[in-house]
Amino acid sequence: MSNDSILAGLAPERRALVRRQVDVENEQFAQLIFQIPDGVACINHNWQITFANSEAMRMGRIEPHHIHDGTIWKLYPQILGTRLEEEYRRVMAMGVASHLEHFSVRLDIWLDITILPTQAGIAIVFRDITDRKGAELLRDSASRQLLRVLEATSDAVITLNREGNFTFLNRRAHELLAPGGDLLGKNIWREFPFVKQGQYEHYFTLAMRDSIPGEFEEFYPEPLNLWLSIQIKPSDNGVIIFFRDITARRKSESVLIQQRDLLAVVQQTAHVATWDVDLSTGKIQYGIGSYPVFGHPFEELADLRSFRAHIPAEYLPLVDDMLRQSRKTGETVAADFPIHAQDGSLRWIECRCQAVTAEGETPRLRGLCIDITERKISSQILQQRQEQTERQRAELETIYKTAPIGLALFDPVEFRYLRVNDRQAETLGLPVDKILGRRITELAPLEGLEDLFHQVAAGKTIRNHVFEGELLTRPGEHRFWNVNYSPVFGGNGKVHAIAAVVQEITNQRRAEQALIQSEKLAAVGRLASSISHEINNPLEAITNLLYLMHVSEDLPPHVREYVSTAQSELSRVCQIATQTLRFHRQAVSATHVTAQELAEAVLNLYHGRLLNSRITVETDFRTSRPVLCFENDIRQVLNNLIANAIDAMRQGGRLLVRAHDATEYSSNGIERKGLRITIADTGHGMSAGVRARIFEPFYTTKELNGTGLGLWISSGIVDRHNGRILLRSSDHPSHRGTIFCLFLPYSESPQLPLDQPFEP
Repeated sequence: MSNDSILAGLAPERRALVRRQVDVENEQFAQLIFQIPDGVACINHNWQITFANSEAMRMGRIEPHHIHDGTIWKLYPQILGTRLEEEYRRVMAMGVASHLEHFSVRLDIWLDITILPTQAGIAIVFRDITDRKGAELLRDSASRQLLRVLEATSDAVITLNREGNFTFLNRRAHELLAPGGDLLGKNIWREFPFVKQGQYEHYFTLAMRDSIPGEFEEFYPEPLNLWLSIQIKPSDNGVIIFFRDITARRKSESVLIQQRDLLAVVQQTAHVATWDVDLSTGKIQYGIGSYPVFGHPFEELADLRSFRAHIPAEYLPLVDDMLRQSRKTGETVAADFPIHAQDGSLRWIECRCQAVTAEGETPRLRGLCIDITERKISSQILQQRQEQTERQRAELETIYKTAPIGLALFDPVEFRYLRVNDRQAETLGLPVDKILGRRITELAPLEGLEDLFHQVAAGKTIRNHVFEGELLTRPGEHRFWNVNYSPVFGGNGKVHAIAAVVQEITNQRRAEQALIQSEKLAAVGRLASSISHEINNPLEAITNLLYLMHVSEDLPPHVREYVSTAQSELSRVCQIATQTLRFHRQAVSATHVTAQELAEAVLNLYHGRLLNSRITVETDFRTSRPVLCFENDIRQVLNNLIANAIDAMRQGGRLLVRAHDATEYSSNGIERKGLRITIADTGHGMSAGVRARIFEPFYTTKELNGTGLGLWISSGIVDRHNGRILLRSSDHPSHRGTIFCLFLPYSESPQLPLDQPFEP
């Protein structure tokens, strides 16, 4: 929120008071900036200098008439085309601070420049680093020249070996560290033991051990009693240390900080309390006119101990960390925390503090606290509502995307998809991004669909309406859907969307049809079994009579031949009746049976159909080893495979039935011995799409003549026998046909057969 927005919410008298106070503070802050030893200048978006403190005007040779007159490019044309121009423009454009060192041809000095973005343009903070740059550039010169330069430089320079012994001190270093003696060869830790208590040891270790240079400022007590700015750089034999006396500057900074803190005192009407903490005693002094933001008289909070006693225990680490960070870094640190007021209520405080250290004095903490209770409560309520809303939105989104039924949202004018979940996208056979924006009638051209949508767009709700047909993305698949369409009304009472719930019931419809077909087949099977059972007795009598006729001595030869033919045909009738009974009866235990017994029983059932279809049957049984199985179940598998092969050869062809011993190897190298039965035909073959779905339930290529369950049930039977069924097929005109390979292991017992719905 901007200052103007904040002021706008105040009463006129209060707003005028705050504006006067801000003007005073701005004027005092400008005076403070003028006392900073570094140059500070401000440049607006038109590249005009709008402010420069005294050091900036001195160092940059800026005259008063240069302020708001012309541009910096006119005043400093020599920086055009340099990296400095590039950084100025980049910070102005991108609002990201930058830092660089630049040699000014006009001023003939090296400058350390920090460029900061501001609302009005950029601010430039710079200082003269010619001495340091000279030391750095000359450091790599020849040894004799380096010594001469280091002796002449205003910076102090020392070198230490890896044991911490002095190996070189220039003139300025002697003046600062050893005015009354010589330090060469002596150890820094013994001569100045207090350096172990500060930052020096840390940066010395980084430079010595990890070759990482460091720079810091620190106060050193007696015998030095100095503030030093120190640079530690690694060298081949130890470290090189550049330092200078900054005591005077640090004292000035301390004064400036005190002045800035005094300027930050806010009147009681601003609900702000300012304070000053003496860290040696913990005593707290509150600024004149401070508002009682803590809900206690200030005399009850006279020190840190009494102040901390009113802070909830879980927030004490936060407060302590804020104080520690402020003291450690010297920077302004802020934190929000609650405090128990005298009346038992809980007040929220925004606290900002900064450590202040003066030479020879115990460090202090200064800052201000603002009562933000109302803002915090409003923020917490808003955050809770947002979190609850987001959680509910995420839950609903998850349910929407993962729902097992199709969900979609359409615009009520052109009926285009606005949203669609994964299940509906799967039904349509397209990715979500290929569906959004398209009309529903484009993807699902179903009869009556558009009329139904017009009714919903008019405000009518459609429930449990059944559609059937084909989708453009899945031609050849006749499918069924149960749909519910509802209008979604906006705040104005008009329909602004249409919600759809779509459940595909294709499998349900197919299951119903298959159940009806299966019941019919079951009834036929039971009738066939009953007939087979009933005709066995008369068949036996006829067999006996034909036998007596055949052995009769007075039977004419040509009649005997007829009787022999009748016996043969009657024998085949008996065999068909017996096989029909065996198909219908369910086994309760596995038995050993050969491949020939399994296959020939099925072939005998289809003997007449094979002859009528002009199909030549070729059998080759190379093994007589029996396999343990549920005989009727495996016959059912072979029955499905042979029936499918016959259906595929409507114009005649060859049916090959073979069996032999085989070995199957699993992926982990384990081998299994077993029986392999192969059923091959020279029919029309299958396409890749059909092969991919041939074992799916309810998938059929026989339209109304098939249930789509035969191969699915067969696959389940083979699985229960621990076997495998493999398929190879081609619909290529030059080599059409299909091969099914059934593998049954010799050494494994099959599982008990389960009830098989939809199959007689």
